[in-house]
Amino acid sequence: MKKPDLVISIVNHSNPELLHDCLRSLYAATHDIAFEVWIVDNATDSRGVDAMRRDFPQVRWLFNTERKGFSANHNQVLRQARGRHFCIFNDDTIVHDGAFDALVRFMDDNPRVGMAGARLLNADGTIQNCTFRSMSLAGQLFDIVFLPRPLHFLKQLAIDPAQYGHEEARVSWVLGACIVVREEALAEVGLLDEQMSPLGNTEDTDWCARAWKADWEVAFCPEAVITHLTSRSFRPSDSGPDKVRIELWRTRLAYFRKHHGRLYEAAMRAILVGTLPYNSAVLTQTLLRRRMSLTEYRKQLSTFLGISRMGLRERM
Repeated sequence: MKKPDLVISIVNHSNPELLHDCLRSLYAATHDIAFEVWIVDNATDSRGVDAMRRDFPQVRWLFNTERKGFSANHNQVLRQARGRHFCIFNDDTIVHDGAFDALVRFMDDNPRVGMAGARLLNADGTIQNCTFRSMSLAGQLFDIVFLPRPLHFLKQLAIDPAQYGHEEARVSWVLGACIVVREEALAEVGLLDEQMSPLGNTEDTDWCARAWKADWEVAFCPEAVITHLTSRSFRPSDSGPDKVRIELWRTRLAYFRKHHGRLYEAAMRAILVGTLPYNSAVLTQTLLRRRMSLTEYRKQLSTFLGISRMGLRERM
């Protein structure tokens, strides 16, 4: 039996309206390739699943009995599906016309490209950050601290400007909302790392870094356009620390440990702990100037405290 050109892996996070819209756009916008869609139901309440199975009977479903993280969910599909290319894809997305046709065509025209990402747009049509330079310690410092307005450009240094252009480009890494990987590259690079990123965050950076180390190129395909509704699958709680943000920094610490060793890990821990007094002072000043509510102040302060405590803990 001939392999499909593309296998698309999506995780259902109890957002049936988002996922239903995603599937409608995906099937309406894809014309020239043979593809399969696999959905991993992440131990949800099954709300909306019957309707989606009725409207899209060609979709293949996997059902978890317990909640799993981003990498573990997609790896279930990557282990058992068969295709020339695979795509890890978010449910909070709208596929523009011909996007996946363009991605497969791009992969076929560029045999040394192991992974590729699409142009991602915000809900308002503006360009979303989706192409990035190599992760650096300086970039992490600029990212975690509050910067005065004249220095805000430092937070953009990690962004690869390829995302603003209309030319194909090779980049360090692309956002995990949509990554297409070649079958041969997947066999060499391996699955997403479930230990480094058991819940989610930074698995895309790690996957792309491993592709480059295995002599596969990572590329940006601007012809493929997808609207990404920016993490609506994972809404942080209104009170208490932002656990998603704390997990982001935990996985970045794990990334530096994995790819750069103990010295970089120690430097990263110093950033996570050492920036707490400065960020706390900025937050307090903002509160005293009445530019922030007390609820938001407590939430942000508890988040920075959680990040700092995590940075102090021994190797995870």
